[in-house]
Amino acid sequence: MDRFDDLVVFIEVVDSGSLTAAGEHLGLSASAVSRRISQFEERLGTSLFSRTTRRIALTEVGAAFCHRARTILAALDEAERSVGEMGDEPRGTLRLMAPVHFGQRHVSAVLPAFLARFPKVALDVQFHARPAMTSENAFDVAIRADRLTESTLIARRLAPLRICVLGSPEYLTRRGIPRVPSDLDRHECLYRTLGGTRVPWELSIGGATANVGTTGSFQSDDLDVLRDMACSGFGLAQLPAFIADEELRSGALVPLLDEFASRDHSLHIVYPPARHLAPKVRAFVDHLVETMGKPTYWDSAMLAYT
Repeated sequence: MDRFDDLVVFIEVVDSGSLTAAGEHLGLSASAVSRRISQFEERLGTSLFSRTTRRIALTEVGAAFCHRARTILAALDEAERSVGEMGDEPRGTLRLMAPVHFGQRHVSAVLPAFLARFPKVALDVQFHARPAMTSENAFDVAIRADRLTESTLIARRLAPLRICVLGSPEYLTRRGIPRVPSDLDRHECLYRTLGGTRVPWELSIGGATANVGTTGSFQSDDLDVLRDMACSGFGLAQLPAFIADEELRSGALVPLLDEFASRDHSLHIVYPPARHLAPKVRAFVDHLVETMGKPTYWDSAMLAYT
């Protein structure tokens, strides 16, 4: 019997609580399990269990060894799973993270087709207001809609992140069309908040991105709410194009000041570095790019106005 089998028998005895129950799970007699445990202890030179006629319990050394043994077996399971996933066919669980608004509006729509195309892949999807990339082990693929700072991550640019000033035709008829950034002083501007603090509007002025002073009596931390308020004619909103693609196509919202829009943001697909990119990751990235198009369908709605 090799050392791996020793660990399996040892953990089974711990989990089952008796030699008899362990033997039933392993297809062995209680005496055979007892003999293997004794041989294992003899080889290690220590007692792992204290035995009485009624119970079997771990010794202090056995408890410490049990923790190490579980770690070894879990690592072996993970290694075997990883090797299996690195075959030619995408398989295994894909852990996906994305910003909540982009995820709900665009990522969710592509998931059924992906699973139908790759039936051996399971998805674990998490949408967050501000995804935290604190651990490379927390995800297999993530979509980022902010500036990248993690130098260890592999990033693939999905699309430009167009931040647009948007207004409804009804509002623009009533209040006029802003032609230059300084015109915003005369308009009702809808603010986004993060952590209770207003996020300043950014526009490109003289080739440099600058915060623009605006006025407004409405603020929200939810991009959908800001879009809906702009559609209602209450004011102007500065939003990512992907939040308002349907409204741009229908004409419910009109892009403004596009020549002053900042161009230094992008949507990225990121994943932890690995010598061999797992087929499930490669398949999802390719599926996402293929489905969303180049240019993406939400950028096409924006570009129709330029």
